[in-house]
Amino acid sequence: MPTHSVTFEIHSLIDFHLEITHYPELTSTHKWIQKGIEVLKNHTPKILQYLSKQKILSHLSECNITIETIKAYEPHHITYAFQQWIKKEKKKRLVYIICEGSIIPLTPILALLPGPNIFFYIPALFLYYHVISFLGLRKVDIHKLDIQIRHVDHFDA
Repeated sequence: MPTHSVTFEIHSLIDFHLEITHYPELTSTHKWIQKGIEVLKNHTPKILQYLSKQKILSHLSECNITIETIKAYEPHHITYAFQQWIKKEKKKRLVYIICEGSIIPLTPILALLPGPNIFFYIPALFLYYHVISFLGLRKVDIHKLDIQIRHVDHFDA
């Protein structure tokens, strides 16, 4: 996968509150998957944004990372906060994987309902993206990342 650029904003160093603000949108070379992405973009853009963030987290070790901050923190504090944020995100993904993995075996009961089995597809889709983001975050070595720190006057809305 080619190197992408990702931008994070640090809102608080105390509770390691970072937010991904700029990232590449989810795409695919497969015709049917791209069609599904277009449906998500038209009908549920928030879900597409969420899945795009999960995909970029899976490739975070290959990205050019920019961390924006309003306050002039020391670079080692920002790096430490980013490292703690990654640990926190890994734990959250693990909880999501456990919950979704326990829900999916219950969905065959709902397959009897007419229409597409969205009760299986949606948890399976989220499970897939949470697994790849968890596995990608496990590979991140904070010392090998290409991190640029940029001080800004204010965050873009």
